[in-house]
Amino acid sequence: MDITKLNHKELDRYQRQIIIPGFGEEAQTKLKHARVLIIGAGGLASPILKYLCSTGIGCIGLMDSDVVEVSNLQRQIMYDECDKGQYKVEVSARKLKEQNPDINIQCFNFRLTADKAIDLFGRYDLIIDACDNFETRYIICSAAKKTDKPWIYASVFEYGGQVSVFNYKTKTQYADLYPEAPEQVPLSDGKKIGVLPVVPGLIGMIQATEVIKIITGIGQILDGELLLYNALDLSCMKLKIGKQA
Repeated sequence: MDITKLNHKELDRYQRQIIIPGFGEEAQTKLKHARVLIIGAGGLASPILKYLCSTGIGCIGLMDSDVVEVSNLQRQIMYDECDKGQYKVEVSARKLKEQNPDINIQCFNFRLTADKAIDLFGRYDLIIDACDNFETRYIICSAAKKTDKPWIYASVFEYGGQVSVFNYKTKTQYADLYPEAPEQVPLSDGKKIGVLPVVPGLIGMIQATEVIKIITGIGQILDGELLLYNALDLSCMKLKIGKQA
């Protein structure tokens, strides 16, 4: 049996995307053999995971050290009340396997550090930033550049969000957008960053879309561009980054 081809079950499961003009079995086969690592298992990761799993990404790595809290349920749609106190990566893996048993889910129940990032990134084709802090993003930026891996950045705040693709064909870097970390609202002492729950859902779906496009080679990628979204007036704007500006 040729494992590079789609089997009958896969042809049936993914037929509604396979029949799209310009997609076909070749694109679906690329998804089947793709390996994607997601850093963070919160509000952005919830829709990313659900859609990449349903689309047929062959191997999904998920990294997060947090447990589910009640305050997460407002925007992290992967989780339910009964999941409280359980590790997010374990809950997500269980639910994703129920959704699509053929997907390989690899869990990393720890925070990303610079000393682990290089080896870990080398195992995957594409990195997705679904974290919530600048420190981790600079680690992703450095490790992705050293391992020559493209990565999809996103962040959300209150009523809006932004998305871009770094270290892809133009080799635009996160440091071109933010040479230094902007001042960040502390997440301790009772201070939290507010966000409308639908915003990470929409931004996460845009990230998932970029993953599919990069792997299959379809469409135009947010390479060297920053997409800005505002939920209050449903406006979107794209800006050139760094050398592309």
